[in-house]
Amino acid sequence: MFVEVCLEVYILVSLFCLAGFFSGSIPWSVLLGKTLTGGDIRSVGDGNPGTANTWKLAGPIPGLIALTLDAGKGFIPVFLFITLFSDHLINQPQMKIAAVGIAPVLGHAWTPFLKFHGGKALATSLGSWIAVTSGGVVPGLICVLLILHLFQKNHALTVTIAFLSCPIFLVPLNIFDNLLALWLVNTFIIVYKHRHEYSYGILPRLWLLRMTGRAV
Repeated sequence: MFVEVCLEVYILVSLFCLAGFFSGSIPWSVLLGKTLTGGDIRSVGDGNPGTANTWKLAGPIPGLIALTLDAGKGFIPVFLFITLFSDHLINQPQMKIAAVGIAPVLGHAWTPFLKFHGGKALATSLGSWIAVTSGGVVPGLICVLLILHLFQKNHALTVTIAFLSCPIFLVPLNIFDNLLALWLVNTFIIVYKHRHEYSYGILPRLWLLRMTGRAV
């Protein structure tokens, strides 16, 4: 009986991992940009097939739609698993949540639909984390992102530092123990995807340079 239950849980988690990976791999931003403008969002900005370049190519409304779709493809499979099969999270919840939660992020970051050249997985990561924290991580993340964005322009540093700050908001909610593995793997993916941009260093905003007398 015990073996049958373990096998059932293993199969269930595996199915949701596959479903999550497939969901995450759908390049909504690319499809949306192509549909609305006839262009390829990878031809603008940093060439990333994500929300930011949809915004740059097609405008703010398509950009917000792309953000919703890219976040949704992370949120929906993870939310369904946690909501419908919460009983299966009693034993070893950390590894199960990590597996299902990271699947759509991996799908977006290395989508087979774009020859495994995916995006940076920020919006999809956000959707997954909204699901696993019931939105509890969002207010803190937004505050950190806004503060960092106000002072400096290196987007890679902004999002990485914000993501590294997650434990500050999760520990008080008493849920970080179950999310440690997910946070570690997700952090690694974000760092890897932004690795080339860290070399730019801190890029202070013009107002800060003027205030410190460093503006040219």
